Amino acid sequence: MGERYDLFNEKMYSVGRVVVDKSLHTQSADEAFFSYFGNDVTYSIRRTIIDEDHPRIIECLDASEDKSVQRTVIRMKGINGKIRWILAAIRKLPEKNEEEQLYSISFSDIFSLERLSYSRQRGITEYRHILSLVNDLAFEYSFETKRIRIYMFDCFREIVLVDKELENWRQSSIDSGYVLSRYIETFNCLCRDIKNGVYRFDYELESSILTAGRTREMCLFRGITRYDDPDNKKVTGIISVVSSRQKSKDVNLAIEANKDSLSGLLNKRAVSGFAKELISGDPSENVNIVILDIDNFNEINSGYGHLFGDEVIHTVAGIVKQEIGTRGIAGRISGSSFLIVLEDTRDEEDLRGILRAIRTNTEFAFNDRFENFRLTCSMGVSTYPVDSKDFDELFMQADKALYIAQQKGKNRYVIYDIDKHGPVEKDIENKIVFLGAKDAASEKLNFVGQLAENLVLGRMPDISVLLEQIRSQFEIDDICIFAGSGMELILSCGNAQSKNAAYFFENNYTERFSGDGVFVIDNVNELEGRDDNAFSQLTGQNIGGAVQCIMTEDNIIKGMISFCYIGRFKKWSVADISYFTIIGRTVTALLKKNAYI
Repeated sequence: MGERYDLFNEKMYSVGRVVVDKSLHTQSADEAFFSYFGNDVTYSIRRTIIDEDHPRIIECLDASEDKSVQRTVIRMKGINGKIRWILAAIRKLPEKNEEEQLYSISFSDIFSLERLSYSRQRGITEYRHILSLVNDLAFEYSFETKRIRIYMFDCFREIVLVDKELENWRQSSIDSGYVLSRYIETFNCLCRDIKNGVYRFDYELESSILTAGRTREMCLFRGITRYDDPDNKKVTGIISVVSSRQKSKDVNLAIEANKDSLSGLLNKRAVSGFAKELISGDPSENVNIVILDIDNFNEINSGYGHLFGDEVIHTVAGIVKQEIGTRGIAGRISGSSFLIVLEDTRDEEDLRGILRAIRTNTEFAFNDRFENFRLTCSMGVSTYPVDSKDFDELFMQADKALYIAQQKGKNRYVIYDIDKHGPVEKDIENKIVFLGAKDAASEKLNFVGQLAENLVLGRMPDISVLLEQIRSQFEIDDICIFAGSGMELILSCGNAQSKNAAYFFENNYTERFSGDGVFVIDNVNELEGRDDNAFSQLTGQNIGGAVQCIMTEDNIIKGMISFCYIGRFKKWSVADISYFTIIGRTVTALLKKNAYI
């Protein structure tokens, strides 16, 4: 019984948390979850669960009630292919209007040998949370290097403000006038006690040391000399800003000068300075520069008010802090934009796990707040030293990747690839980056406009020629046209294996189409568990993604046009979806004219 109690007391290694619907499709998840399971759970967690255990987790979903937690033990396959026994704790989330019911599932590895390590890590994380909220600075002195370091905590890690030899720091502070003349003797005594390793000391003095001469503050230095072993000692302490009269703590301007008050993250100057210093040191590990922008933030302010906009900023900042943990640092660099600096990501899949966690948790943050409100973010990423060894260049590359993410429809991340996205175009002074790929966008717009003009003037090319032009212009793999009671293939170009679209009239598939008669499939895996028949047929035809348009006549369905990716998938851009909607209707009109349907 004792072992059972420990098991359900959650003293075990966490695998992560995910929010799913009844079909086990992933809605949002944390970084630990994506890191453990990898690509297999981007759309659904079903593939990771051993078939014999699948009914067990479905039973828990059915049995869960509001605010109660159902638990079951199942076998799951991680990213390394190993099968582990996992405890799943399932909680039903409050329903939002008439949308599909969602569930929160926390996974824990039952027999992990890392239980003790995890317990200690949680304790350390708690202390880091507290330290990140404290307005004091910390300092330490090494007897081995003779250097003093002054630092602050943010995003659960330390930001170094001073790292100098103690004597050089003492002399330069006096020579620069940072210490008022009446406090110089006090300051010298402070430095002497630090150097000599006095067991415990505290000194109060007025200076501008912490703000590099900008603002004078009454600072209280409190320190202690500790011995890690008989031959290894170190001085550590804290620096508080106090009111000399009341002996009460005041705002520490050194911290305030580096913090963004609304988000609680670093400000632009501080986070940019950290990134520049990190990269200039030629680190041996990868460093990822991530620019995050909250989608449609101006509309949020206009529609819901600036106070709610402030809440959105604070919430997204909290998500970023939580997901990057000790692996990076973040700052707010403009109204709705953040700069994230990630260190030592193992590989691209590890990086994607962090980005997915930020994106999905942002999307889920206000899920039950307002009707028809959906918060999303877009991110652009560049990597040191793969893309560049210069911070400004890396920033421009990440900015370009962010622009591409927004152009493709937002709510996504793009990792910069010079072969795929091209070099960054800059002005002669290397200060302005030209982000817009206006030529490609203009070509597509001109193509669609010319298509409509040709239809009106009656000079349309042969239908097969037209389909090939469309395929080439939009860089897709095939266009399939189905018609008749059996949805048989009547026209195609490219190399799809489609023979028919029999799934179209099954399992209420037509209800998936919008009012414009369009259904977008970014990844065919989205259909797994929701329409297994369509999923089976589409994967059997090697179709990875599609934009499908219904063809109608007098509100009667006559067929369907499917613009396809074969053996690959990616998110369709909003612009391309709009173009395909127009093209679909144009092609439908041409097919009617030529009696194909």
